[in-house]
This record gives sequence, C-alpha cells and structure tokens, in this order.
Amino acid sequence: MCHQERVQSALTEAIVSLHEPVAAGMRQMVLSSSVWRGDDPYPGQFIMLRVAEDSDPLLARPFGISGFQRKGEGADVEIMYRVVGRGTRVMERWRSGQSATFLGPLGRGFILPPEGTSSLLVAGGAGLPPLLALARKMQALGRVGELSLIYGEASSDRLVDLGRDLFPGVETATCTEDGSCGTRGLVTGLLEAKDNGEGSHLFVCGPNPMMKAVMDLAAHRCLSAQYSLEARMACGFGVCSGCAAQLASGDYVRVCREGPVFNGSELALHSFGEV
Repeated sequence: MCHQERVQSALTEAIVSLHEPVAAGMRQMVLSSSVWRGDDPYPGQFIMLRVAEDSDPLLARPFGISGFQRKGEGADVEIMYRVVGRGTRVMERWRSGQSATFLGPLGRGFILPPEGTSSLLVAGGAGLPPLLALARKMQALGRVGELSLIYGEASSDRLVDLGRDLFPGVETATCTEDGSCGTRGLVTGLLEAKDNGEGSHLFVCGPNPMMKAVMDLAAHRCLSAQYSLEARMACGFGVCSGCAAQLASGDYVRVCREGPVFNGSELALHSFGEV
C-alpha cells in the first residue's frame, strides 16, 4: 500500500460532541467518530482538520491532539485551539452536532522518558495541548508522579484552568507576563528557579521565541529535551514540503512528517522558524 493510500484510509468523519471556551480566546473541542480505523494517537501527534466544506478556507488546519478515548468501534478525539485567524474564527462558530472531517493521527510524537526518571513539561500559551496528551499517557501508565509542569501565558484570563482535573497528580507552577496570576515573568524564569534539574527530561511546546529561550537554557544545564515545533502546513503528511525546517546538521526536514517532535540534539536556534 502506498503512502497516499494510507493517508486516504485515515480520513475520519466525525461530529462535534463538545465545544466550549476554556480561557480567553482558547477553546476545547471533542470530535466523535462512530468508526475509528486508525491506531491510538501517540502524545505529540496531530490531526489536519478541514474547516470548511467549500474552498474558503481551502486548506485544512493542524491541531495537536490533547486527548483520545476509544468508544466501542468509534473514538473521541480532543483538541484545544486558540482563535487566531480565519480558519479558527470559522471553527469558533461550530456547535454540537456540526459535522467535521480530519486526517490523522499524523506526525512523530514524543518518546516517553525512561521509567523512574523525572520529567518537566514546559508549556507556553497554545502549546499546552500536546503536553496534556503526554501527561494523560503517563497517567495511564501509572507514571504521573514522575512529572511536573511549568505553564505560562500573557495574562490570567488566557490561562487554561488546570484545576479542571487536566493534570491530576502533577506538580504545577504557572506564570504570567503581567503578573496577574502565578509568578510574574516567563516560563524560563520558573525553569531557572528550579533545582539544577540534573537527570530531568524536558518536553517543550509553545511559541518559537519561548522554545528558543528554553533550548538555550537547557543547553547550559546539559538537559535532554524534546521540542514540538509549530509550522504552517498545507497537507500534513509530507507531500507539499511547505513546512520545511533546517536542523543543526544543515539538513532540511518536514515538520509534519519527520516531526513535529524533535530531540534538542537535532535542533539549532534557527530551526524555530517564524509562524
């Protein structure tokens, strides 16, 4: 079976079964499919969601999977997204019962850390969903006690309420740039304030400037890290090559196909492009 055939077989028809705001400009959506033929998604993988049945907007949009649950022959796929452009403004108007079509799960997700080690999830803004999927995977494996979370936003109204049982059993620390909730400042400030973190593994997702700063800090502390890159994508499965990123080696990769998750050892600061 060729790659294109595999992609077509992963097309999923679903309906919106839950859609609600979780913070200012941030919404949670559950897409329920009565038939799920794919594998269970791995933390860090994503879907390409068709926003309109006509050609406006033409391209599907990539969204990190924050939750997944099989239900008989079907499944519920959860995403969280920030309303930032034409596509997400269309989605914002969707109501329960809205039909939807998506491809996925796609991409390469996080590699779980060795059992018994400590891991630190570092999330900025809309980078929270893939890390939520990772925490849920670790919880299912009985390893949630190995995790802690640093989560930052611009202001308190933009913070997703972590008290909604999103990260049960995970030690959390939050910060806001304006100081309206948690520590005033950036996630790198909280990361610097932690113990030296020797032996810890970082899992990072957020705006590219944040990830650059975390990468620089992790390099100085010799911390291993995995980063989920953001990029504009047209197809989501490596055909259009519209999401190319350059690695530290000088080679180019497709964020959708070889990523979106990369080891820090593969990346250079210029790998974090402008999104």
